[in-house]
Amino acid sequence: MKKFLMCAAALLMAVTAVSAQTPEEKEASAKRVEQLKSEAPKACGVAEIDDAAKTAETVAAATVEVADFTALLDGATPSAEQILRATELLQRIEGTSGELKQLTEALGKATSSLKSLKNPMKVKSATRSVSYVKTVLENATPELPYQAKLLGAIVSGK
Repeated sequence: MKKFLMCAAALLMAVTAVSAQTPEEKEASAKRVEQLKSEAPKACGVAEIDDAAKTAETVAAATVEVADFTALLDGATPSAEQILRATELLQRIEGTSGELKQLTEALGKATSSLKSLKNPMKVKSATRSVSYVKTVLENATPELPYQAKLLGAIVSGK
């Protein structure tokens, strides 16, 4: 819950206070996006874990889509069509922020389910899935506000 509130606050601040990207921000973003592009694990057969991994996959895909779009416009003047697309992606980020909250809650349930597993074969695949969910949370939580800031700059023409 705390991460979601922090993300939501950062998102609001990012949209209202747009500043230029620093090389450090670009590098950190590139590393986060690279982590988000990792392949989602296969289903492990535990509903809570599989649901969390599916939500994580959705969040990762949305974040990567936005990052790919902003990378295309790096330093270029956007067209009217690109500004419209940026507005749509800003709205998608808002929805994805809600999915981050769900993912944080799902991670708790998935971790509890993982601890209760007895079958070593399921433990291995379930651990991979929980690790993937954690990786997505760790990378998408800071990346979404950063991308919102970039999209806000595109939309506002700054």
